[in-house]
Amino acid sequence: MVDTRGSNLPRLADYNQTVVLEAIRRRPEGVSRVELGEITRLTPQTISNITRRLMSTGVVDEGERVTAGRGKPRTLLQVRPDRWHAVGVHIDPRLLTVLCLDLAGGVHRRITHPTPGAPDPVHAVQLIRDLADEVLTDVDPTTVLGLGVAAPGPIDVVAGRLHRPPQLNGWEDVALRADLHRATGWPVLLDKDVTAAVTGEQWSSEGTRGDFLYLYLGTGIAAGAVLGGVVHRGSTNNAGEVGDTLVTRRATDPDPTRSGRLHTTTLPGSLVRRAAESGVLAATDATDSSGAFAELCRMADTGHRGAVRLLRTAGRDLAAGVAPLLNFLDLGTLVVGGPVWPRLAAHQLPVLQERLPPMLAARDELVVRTSRLAELGAAQGAAALVLDHFLSPRPAGLVME
Repeated sequence: MVDTRGSNLPRLADYNQTVVLEAIRRRPEGVSRVELGEITRLTPQTISNITRRLMSTGVVDEGERVTAGRGKPRTLLQVRPDRWHAVGVHIDPRLLTVLCLDLAGGVHRRITHPTPGAPDPVHAVQLIRDLADEVLTDVDPTTVLGLGVAAPGPIDVVAGRLHRPPQLNGWEDVALRADLHRATGWPVLLDKDVTAAVTGEQWSSEGTRGDFLYLYLGTGIAAGAVLGGVVHRGSTNNAGEVGDTLVTRRATDPDPTRSGRLHTTTLPGSLVRRAAESGVLAATDATDSSGAFAELCRMADTGHRGAVRLLRTAGRDLAAGVAPLLNFLDLGTLVVGGPVWPRLAAHQLPVLQERLPPMLAARDELVVRTSRLAELGAAQGAAALVLDHFLSPRPAGLVME
């Protein structure tokens, strides 16, 4: 578990303030000053001084008074959601998602737009700027801390550049962070999509607590993790590439060098192709992979045996790829999310829950759950990166433009 205790040294006053704010934000139902002292181990005087400052700057409000046992009723403190906002952007090869996140982790507004098909990052920057302005309708511009961007890897986090993402043709060495900073005037953070999704899951007031492995299913497949309370990034901030993991000897792709690997057993395009090959879907239906994937999942939802069998087989392949990661990191919680997971969850979550525990080397039990942010994880995480940068006692440490 993460150590949330503060320090009573005066020189760490700013740190202590972020510790207290984090403790209040994590309890949307409200928390008393006495409880804050128990959580942070700070003195009553320090708690009183910090909460007074937070209230004077409009970050925290006093809520209802509650009585617990003997003694005076306690006044609960809660964050003011509208005091600070951040814009989050997820650049998926198919879809742009732009949203506004408030201090309490609530999504103020969300817009989706097809990702420009032509390799024109300049047009994409203009589009992101316009969509960001739209999601900030009715938001006080002085409360916007900045913009966070989640994009497919590999990325150069230090330089703020996309470095030939395989599914964004034409986006080679794009200085996205600097371009968006010039276009919007806001501070901008850039992170890999799966890492942003993990951050969103951890930062959410209703998110998973403790350490966990995160499996991201979208146009691609990737994994992330929180270890020791910190989002794991790797030495180049590009951790998470697991798509080439070999999980089965079955032929799952016409290219033998790709066959049997995780990205050819579990992702929508591969599922649609195999459904057409097996007659579950008509060959003509497979030309529109997005629509065909939706139809395949609909068929499974209504009990079509072939569709159910195909999705559950993919779930078993998914378990074979995830088990070594859980064993290597010695984690007891798996969270699954990403844009395509909501359609697969009903069929694959039970498979993961059944098959993974016997595959663990050092644990008897495993918690497997769907991300509470589901398909919004990367965009919400991108916005959370900005709030985290300014307001968390454990900021990610990303370079900001």
